[in-house]
Amino acid sequence: MNLTYCFTNCTRPFALLALVFLLGCQAVPVTVESQAEDVNSADAESAAPEYEAPPVNADVMYRVMSGEVLGADGLTSEAAYEYLEAAMNSEDPAIAARATRIALAAQEFQLAAMAADRWALLKPDSIDARQTAARTMLVVGDYAGAEHQLSELLVIMQHDLARAWSLVADILSNGANPEKTGQLVNNLVEIHDAERVPDAIFARSVIAGRGGELQRSMTLADEALAIDPSRADIHAWSGRLAVNLDQQDKALGHYRAAWELRPADRRIVMAYAELLRRNDQSDEAQEALATLDDSPETRFARIAFALDSNHQDLAVELYREFELAGYSDGDEAAFQAAQAAELLGLSDEAIGWYANVSGGPRLLVASLRRAYLTADNGDVDGARRLLSELRDSEGNEFRSESFIAESEILVNAGRPEEALGLLQQTVREHQPDTRLLYSRAMLSVQLEKLDDAERDLRRIIEIEPDNATALNALGYTLADRTDRFEEAARLIEAAYELEPEESSVIDSMGWVAFRLGRMDEAERYLRDAWSRDRNAEIGAHLGEVLWVNERYDEAREIWTDALQVDPQNAVLTETLERFGVDL
Repeated sequence: MNLTYCFTNCTRPFALLALVFLLGCQAVPVTVESQAEDVNSADAESAAPEYEAPPVNADVMYRVMSGEVLGADGLTSEAAYEYLEAAMNSEDPAIAARATRIALAAQEFQLAAMAADRWALLKPDSIDARQTAARTMLVVGDYAGAEHQLSELLVIMQHDLARAWSLVADILSNGANPEKTGQLVNNLVEIHDAERVPDAIFARSVIAGRGGELQRSMTLADEALAIDPSRADIHAWSGRLAVNLDQQDKALGHYRAAWELRPADRRIVMAYAELLRRNDQSDEAQEALATLDDSPETRFARIAFALDSNHQDLAVELYREFELAGYSDGDEAAFQAAQAAELLGLSDEAIGWYANVSGGPRLLVASLRRAYLTADNGDVDGARRLLSELRDSEGNEFRSESFIAESEILVNAGRPEEALGLLQQTVREHQPDTRLLYSRAMLSVQLEKLDDAERDLRRIIEIEPDNATALNALGYTLADRTDRFEEAARLIEAAYELEPEESSVIDSMGWVAFRLGRMDEAERYLRDAWSRDRNAEIGAHLGEVLWVNERYDEAREIWTDALQVDPQNAVLTETLERFGVDL
């Protein structure tokens, strides 16, 4: 795990030199980088008087520099202990703040809670200190401590209670015990006499909704709107709840109210338009979108909505107006126009638009899309030249992405061995990152070079032990291509602990359970994955489990749906051929 501060950059000689210097200059204040400060709290505290750190004693500074040296050596837990000792013996809130962040980086949450509590004690008006203390206390189960910190947060943010209660909702939504969390927010409402404050009621609604209590959340949102019906944010939240409760008319009503209150709010308008489109009210969706300021992003959204609503003529008309709109951001306009051209099937025009993106954050994607489209048009060598020019002009910044794209273009052109050779040469000649290693591993699997694939995936996991994608890929490969099922299960379970909501990981959980003969468990996971992502490969797996269990009609139904998603999917095609099923 990378630390936020100089652990990854310091060297031991520098740290020791700094220790000597600091011990000789005890009155020099210790500063802490502000990059980890909460974005929302930074502006609130920026107007505070310049902070003068108190003098610190030699023992404190010894602990500080000991923590730096330990962190530089990768001993993050030990560094967190040293910094906590420094914080407890210092009156400087900057040291306590740094101790908190180092403990968080080390995932030493008990130490982080103690350091954050010290930070809040030394700097009681700090929003960042209060919310960090509350969050860490919730992690370690100290609900009483979290309640105290949040109560103080509401006091110091009384000039902006809407934001204060929003922070409370955000923090408490992550509480592990819904019952205790609910009681905590009720206590805060009572302490601050906020029973009739819409922001407080809204916060309770958000906490209930994120905890799965949708109907209770809706009741609370209705209560808040009864007090203040002019709250567009609460109407939008109620619309989301109604969608999840399958109350379409109520959802439309709330989103319309939110839109009428804030017709220029992009998030509200986009959500409202999408809901209208799903309810076959495409003209109304276009009406809502038209209220937004004309921008490249808005125009692209209108084109996409028009196509989804089978209004081809309107989509083309909106697209052609890109040339006349005169947007101030030429790169953004070119990028969105290119995206629109792709949707309309105008690949040559899309290539031209992408070529007009000359810099900025869209340059990489534009360059890659231009290369892919050029290859799709049959000019593979031209596409490769474009990617080579990108590397020459932009240097190391785009190297990995461009080589990965080039290898994919070669694979799509039926030249997988050449693609693998390209990746192997790239890894030999350049310091490889995990993206390149992963691409080479997946191509090795495709070419049945399983030992090579396993070596690359294990190297990724060695570099990034919490890389769920690599853990899942290795586990799935072992489950699917070998008989090392128990080992595969351990890898996939590790990925599942890191990303329990990821459909591809859930699919792997089901597939390895199937390979281990745990049929009920396999079906449960695969149905969950299929409900989250109608991916043809997931459908192939679920259908196979049902077929082996002699539930042939159910299997055919799943496979038919999967074919509609992707009739060319290799896993699905192989599965149907293996069982002799013709759909």
